[in-house]
Amino acid sequence: MIKKVWAKFEGMDLTCVCDEHHRKCQDDMCQEYVVKFMAINRAEQDLEDATKHLEDISKNVRRDIKKFQSKVSRSVKKYKI
Repeated sequence: MIKKVWAKFEGMDLTCVCDEHHRKCQDDMCQEYVVKFMAINRAEQDLEDATKHLEDISKNVRRDIKKFQSKVSRSVKKYKI
């Protein structure tokens, strides 16, 4: 959705947002902007992030297991001689 709003900024901080027809602020600090609102579906985003996190952790665990197995193998070979 694209909408025209009046907004006031202090640096990069947004301090006031007024509707085009119902302005809360009467000072001249508010300026007119056109903004685009996009809906965020956090349920899907959280699921995707969790899946990626689990994949990364499982890769790390597999790598650590292989390292441990090779270390144990080398130790066993060393003491067999």
